[in-house]
Amino acid sequence: MVRATSLNLTWISKKPFPTDTPPWIALTQPKFLRFTVLAVLSAALFACETVASSQPARLIPSPTPLPPTSVPPVRVISHTLSQGRTPGEWQVLGLVENQSQSPVGQVRLLVSLTDATGEVIAKQSASSLMSNLLPGEASPFSVSLDSTAAPAKAEVEISSLEPANGSTLGGQESDLRPELASELEEFFATGSGELAIMGFITNPGNRHLALDSLGFLGQSANDRVMSIAVMQSGPKQLAPGETAPFLALAPENPGAVRWILFHDGLFAEPPRASSMEIREEPQLYLTAQGAPFVVGSLVNTGKAASGSVLISLFDGNRLIGLREVKTPRPLEAGEQLPFVAFGFPGISLRFDPGDPEAIRVETRVEQSASEAASTLIDLPVDVSTFLSVGSAIFIRGTIHNPMAFDVDAATVYAEVRSSTGELVTAGWSAPENLVAGASVDFVLDLPIPAGMDATLSEYDLRAIGLRAEP
Repeated sequence: MVRATSLNLTWISKKPFPTDTPPWIALTQPKFLRFTVLAVLSAALFACETVASSQPARLIPSPTPLPPTSVPPVRVISHTLSQGRTPGEWQVLGLVENQSQSPVGQVRLLVSLTDATGEVIAKQSASSLMSNLLPGEASPFSVSLDSTAAPAKAEVEISSLEPANGSTLGGQESDLRPELASELEEFFATGSGELAIMGFITNPGNRHLALDSLGFLGQSANDRVMSIAVMQSGPKQLAPGETAPFLALAPENPGAVRWILFHDGLFAEPPRASSMEIREEPQLYLTAQGAPFVVGSLVNTGKAASGSVLISLFDGNRLIGLREVKTPRPLEAGEQLPFVAFGFPGISLRFDPGDPEAIRVETRVEQSASEAASTLIDLPVDVSTFLSVGSAIFIRGTIHNPMAFDVDAATVYAEVRSSTGELVTAGWSAPENLVAGASVDFVLDLPIPAGMDATLSEYDLRAIGLRAEP
């Protein structure tokens, strides 16, 4: 186990990293377009020494261009250029530091690659990982650029600064970064070659904190920036003493590095009691290929709000899988969202499909701030293709906007139940904006349990959009 806190502490751990193959969701309200369809049935191992530590933490709203003659309040203190995983891909990693006496917001950067003659051959914008920086605090940044020509060097300049957020509690807390402790328990590779870091983070303090982003900077023995792992799934709020799981991804395995924790957590007022709750107990299913997925249902019992569900898979006390499901839009009061979590990163070599009963499913529900209710628009939808193949149901069709006004975020929501009424899968399409009278195609690819008879299942589809603001 490797631990990192916001103190100057360091732990060292050695462990092997297995490799592996490389995610889901849906909505329910009355007036479904309901139909029953006769379906056409038709890791290398590597080792790495890891050291986790943290920077002494210090804190942090429209971008402010830097005055041309002033001493910049934020400076690029280091950066490295390396070749990416694919031909023509180049990666620049580095650190920016707030050298002013005041907090600043997110740092906007312009990264250029130049050849041996000094000519710019590629250019890309980037942002600091942390959305706020206290005086003396540093944040990593990462950017990928494409260039068929090999660059001689990379140049990084600061283009603008976002305003500082500050602490929601105000006062002296605005000069302090809340302490955050982390336990880095699992390191493994995904099928796409990324390095996954999985573990737990804890708020050891006596105040509530809000967490916008979290990451780990991988540094070599000579302090060269080798990798940045950014949290993909994890909590956004932590009460005093609360612990929650997280998963962070780095582009690739950097080898022997020291992992340094970065986060931009701020002291925050405790949120009101959440109106989001799990309505149907999450169930674990396996596809015909033995891949696990979790099905459940989220309901909003209060005012319109967005939310998320963090789904954890445990084998005994060992965390083996983590996946976050976010609502695609604010849920209205009383609205129910069947969801599916599928494609847990790094799961195939960490999960025994022969003993699914040993796996425990845990969920963590978080709610965002309540939002003004939007006008939901039911839209007609045509299904042109429906196939049940192997471990999935494939649905293709078209959403239409017959209204005299534009519709935003037009989305098809699907829900599939067995002949006995059990939820077995769900999902939604990518949201699309539709002008008046327009149509757009959609595709759904839903995982299904092994042995499921698709001909005996009930399918509910609904296309919903939001009336566009004039």
